[in-house]
This record gives sequence, C-alpha cells and structure tokens, in this order.
Amino acid sequence: MATILSDKPEIELLDGRAYPKVSPKARHAGVQGALWRVIEDLVGDSGFVGPEWRFKIGRADDTNTTFVPDVAYVSLERLRAIPEREREEPPFAPDIAVEVRSPSDNLAYLRRKIERYLQTGSVLVLVADPDKRTIVAHSAGEPHMYGVGDRFEHLAVPWLIFDVDVIFAKLDLLKG
Repeated sequence: MATILSDKPEIELLDGRAYPKVSPKARHAGVQGALWRVIEDLVGDSGFVGPEWRFKIGRADDTNTTFVPDVAYVSLERLRAIPEREREEPPFAPDIAVEVRSPSDNLAYLRRKIERYLQTGSVLVLVADPDKRTIVAHSAGEPHMYGVGDRFEHLAVPWLIFDVDVIFAKLDLLKG
C-alpha cells in the first residue's frame, strides 16, 4: 500500500481536484537526484533548476491547477519576466518538467498532467521509470523512449545531452 503524504506541499491540484503525491522511496530519490544533477550541470547560468518546486499552472479557463514536478527547469529569461514575488511559485509551467514514476502512480492522472504541462508552456516533459530504467520524453511531437545504453538528445532542448546510464547507475547500490 502506498504511503500518502498529507501536508500541503505534497498535494497537487488538477482543475481544482486534489491529488496527493506518493511518498518517494530510495529508488525514486536516487533517480530524482541524478536528473537534478545532470540538468543543473548542463544548464549553466541560463536558468534555475529545483526539486519539488510548486507551479501554479493555469489556462485562461483554469486557475485551480498546481503541480510539483520532481525536478523543474525554468530559464532565467522567463523567471525575470515575472515579478520577484511570483518566482517562488511561478504562474506557468516549467520549461522542463521531470516526473519520476512510482509503482503506485495513477497513470491516468500522469497522462493528464503531461498534457497540461505541454499545453501551458513546458517544451519538454521527462518521465523516468526506475523499474524499467527508461526515460520517456514528451514534447510537441511523438513521445520518445530512451533506455540504458542510449544517449539522451532532444530537439526541444538541444543543450540537454547525457548518457541515460548515469540516471540509473546508483540503483545497483541498493541491491544485495
């Protein structure tokens, strides 16, 4: 049975309906940390990368959607275009949103969340699966899956190039 965190930062809203974030375990944390580190190393001074950062994602007809991606990247250009007080919880989707799968994820919710990210400003949504050791990249085109042994490269974010192996490398430390 999944452990559900109940304090406010771990609740997401989609069209006003609450969805609790699943409590991450070691595998989730390791993959989340590796993705944060890779993006942070590659972004340089062009943007801000953060884990568990809340975004008030809305459309003209929706003001009741807030997501907390496992890792998010926003360009400094976009951050500096909004008032400083709004930067803690930006009123838009991150340029890159990363979600790390957990075995108890609600897949219908995850699909709707990916769609909403892309509809509201994200150029790339990455879904990492620690069990399958895959990363699925979602953008304006068709999703593309990358696995161990692959080099991640995507036209939506040309500076984001890395070996997929590094994202899942530490998972083997949890065995035996």
